[in-house]
Amino acid sequence: MAAKGGSWDGRAALRQLIPTLRLLLGGSLGAALALLLGVPAGGIFGAVAGSALVNARWTGFRPARWVNRLGLLLLGCVAGARLDAGSLATLLHLALPVLLGVVFLLLVDVGLALLLSRRFGMELKTGLLACAPGGFSEMSAVAIEVGARLEVVVAIHLVRIASVVLAVMPLLVWLAGR
Repeated sequence: MAAKGGSWDGRAALRQLIPTLRLLLGGSLGAALALLLGVPAGGIFGAVAGSALVNARWTGFRPARWVNRLGLLLLGCVAGARLDAGSLATLLHLALPVLLGVVFLLLVDVGLALLLSRRFGMELKTGLLACAPGGFSEMSAVAIEVGARLEVVVAIHLVRIASVVLAVMPLLVWLAGR
């Protein structure tokens, strides 16, 4: 950061860095605790809970843009590392049913977003991202980029993911064991 004379202002940089480090520490501690307790998807839920608690204590801070970009970079690397020739071949083999499913999910997404917009006054881009079938992290990142209400997108995706992890997964495990 440059001060009035063009020199670096360490105090201003530190004032911006400390809240970012607080959020990262809170998220890391939350994730570690949730993982130690064996919470399903504890890494993501714990990180969100820990960061939210920090943000509730020191209200109104948004992390520096580099934190968002670093998170997207890491997310992209982790997702890309899971793809190999076999998974791409499987996708090609299932292309038609996958494409039909995606079209159906997107139509449902648009319908829900229109309902939220018309009935509850939610901005359409926020509703589209909040109800989208994409992953929590990806939709949150897109919400930041397009200026949607991130807190709404995060809250709705957390409810969706928690429902799947805490209700649907045990049901599927039970059905598979029959």
